[in-house]
Parts: sequence; structure tokens; C-alpha cells
Amino acid sequence: MKSYLDILKIVLHGRSAGKILLATILSFTFSIAVILCTFGLMDGFDHLLKSGLRHSSGDLLITHRRGFFTLTPELKDQLSVVKPLSIAPVIQTEAFALHGDVSKGVLVRGIEGENFSRATGLNVTVPAGGIVIGDELAKQMNAQVGDHVALTFGQGNDAGDSLPMIQLFEISHIIKHGIYQKDLRFVYLNRQDLGELLGLGEKINLAILATEKPNLPLETLDNISNDQKTLRNELSTDFLVRPFWNEYDFLIKAVEVEKLSISLILQLIVVVAVFNIIAFVIYIMEKKAQDFFFLRAVGLALSKLTRFWFISVVIIWSVSCIGAHLLSLLFDWCLQNVSFLQIPGEIYVLSALSIKLDTKAYFIVYGVSLLWILLAAFVGYWRLKKRPIIQGLRQEFSA
Repeated sequence: MKSYLDILKIVLHGRSAGKILLATILSFTFSIAVILCTFGLMDGFDHLLKSGLRHSSGDLLITHRRGFFTLTPELKDQLSVVKPLSIAPVIQTEAFALHGDVSKGVLVRGIEGENFSRATGLNVTVPAGGIVIGDELAKQMNAQVGDHVALTFGQGNDAGDSLPMIQLFEISHIIKHGIYQKDLRFVYLNRQDLGELLGLGEKINLAILATEKPNLPLETLDNISNDQKTLRNELSTDFLVRPFWNEYDFLIKAVEVEKLSISLILQLIVVVAVFNIIAFVIYIMEKKAQDFFFLRAVGLALSKLTRFWFISVVIIWSVSCIGAHLLSLLFDWCLQNVSFLQIPGEIYVLSALSIKLDTKAYFIVYGVSLLWILLAAFVGYWRLKKRPIIQGLRQEFSA
């Protein structure tokens, strides 16, 4: 360790060497941070999108081609083939919500709070006469808990000539799915209230199934896809079985493809940083050539100089990785708190972005950057090995 520090003092002697080393570390840190944040944004988008969709749709959605159906014991037995953790019966219809001077078209869901919460992981409890609305809808309507919202319903297919039905509900809770459109358009009523208003009794037009634990992140969608195929084979052709990501399937696939392609393109930034490191190595070799000659002339083995270079580049890599991690945390905080970095949800689907990094992302980004910086180390080693002592002796006497 002492010999390493002694060589380091020689290498960094003078202000220019230290400044170039600092600039090299900063450029490499920034390069790694850019790729790390790209991975994190893509994974964060994927995680938040899936999480938001599951919190509104569970894992599997069962509908009927003719609209309404009854959740009979026989149907429950058929659904049990996939061993669902919970089955939530839902009445879903469209309406207009009116509060003050603002009117919005909404998707009304009549739910049983306990079953729905177990199936989706979204804690929703709707008292009789109450309504639960999304966060974005509350903002646009300037509505708060305790305010009243009027819902205007159609009278059904058999009453096309009748006047629409208007009912007043008190806002009992405001929720957030994390998906902009769902926070803007979804409202929840007590299923019994909605069933009585529409004269449906025990009929429903949507059953939500949870086949995986809703509050745990999904490692893969394969299990749910397999359960979907199983139910399709088990149920009659009158029933439709859709996974929770069905409406955003194209977006999830696009994120997977873009994450790989963008990360490959961003490797160009790392290449530029590596050139900076190689330039620093060449600068040190030329600037400190006589110092290295004296060290080798007094008996310092080439193996020790080689070890010095490889240890140095690993230290540069380690410091850069730590700095990149800190920069990713800073950027994630800025995404949540700095106003000009807030994204428009109507364009980017999500209400907000965040950086989510797992062990695999760190392993890939840090591993690739280590390979690049080892390339710079080999350049330094090659120049050391190529320069014999006699060449240093000539340089000394010619000087």
C-alpha cells in the first residue's frame, strides 16, 4: 500500500495532473449516471405502469359477450381452476360527473370494497351513498372530500327514449392509481347502490381476479398469461378473459425494446469518457516518463508499476460508480419535487415518473463500464511494457 501511495504522489505531482484526473473521473461518473438513469427510468416506467394497471384491474378481467351475467356457484367453480386469491364482482357503466361548472365523462364501477381491495391491492371502501374519485378528476373539478358530485346515467338499452337519471353522491375518498387516465376517469360507487339504481339486482358485467399477490411486484407476466389460457379453455366461448395489461400491451413491449436500443446508443457517451481516461494515461506516461525511468532504474519492478495502473483504474471506476449512484438518487428526487421536470400525464400515461433500479441493472451498467475502463488500463500497461529502461535513459541524457 505504501509503495502505491508513493507512486501516486509522483503521478499527481503538479496541478495539471490532478485537474485532469478530476475531470476524467467526473466525465466517467456522468457517463455511467446517464446510462443508469436511463435504465432506471425505463424500469420505473414499466413498474409504475404495471402497478397502476393492477391497482385498477387486478390480474385477470372476466366479461361476457352479452353484457351482464351472474356470478353463480358453478361459475365460481370454473374460475377456481386457476386458484384465485380473490374474486371481485363489479358493475361497470358510463356516466357524466358534474361538480360546479365542470362536467366529465367517467367510468363508474360499483364495487364491494373488501373484495375489490383484495383483488387489486387498491384500498377502496365506498359507503352507501358515497363516491370515490380519482386524484386527477378531483384536481380538475376542484373537488374535495365531503363535496357532492352529480352523476348522470342513461336508463339502459330498453329505455332509450327516457330521460337520463341524475343522482347525487358525497365524495368519501380520493384515490390515486398512478395511471393518469384512470385517475381522471374512474369513479367508484357501492355495488348495491349502483345495482339498485340500474335495476340489476345481483347481475354484474365484470369479474376481477387476483391470481398473484397484488401488493408484490411481478417478476414475470408468464404466470398470469398461463392462467388466462387455462380460463379460456375452462369457460364457455361467451366469456372473454383479458389480462390487466391488455390495453397497454403495445406500450409495455415498446419500453422493453427501447430500453435495450437506447442503452446501446448511450454507450457512445461511455466511449468518450474512456477516451478521456486513455488520454490521461498517455499524458501521465509522457509527462512522468523520466520519473518512471528513475523508479525502474533504482529497482522498481515492472509488475509493481503494472499493479499500480490496474489498481488506479479500478479506483477510478469505483469512485465513478458511487458518484453515478448518488447522481441517480438526486435525479430521482428532482423528478418528484422539481416542477419543470414534472411530466404531462395525458402524454406519458403515468401521473409521475420515478427511477427504479434493481441488482440486475446495477450489474449490467457497472459491469459494462468496468470492461471499458479495463481497456484503458491495458493501454497504459501496453505503453509501460513497450517502453524499455534504455529508452528512458536516452530521454534523460538527451534532455
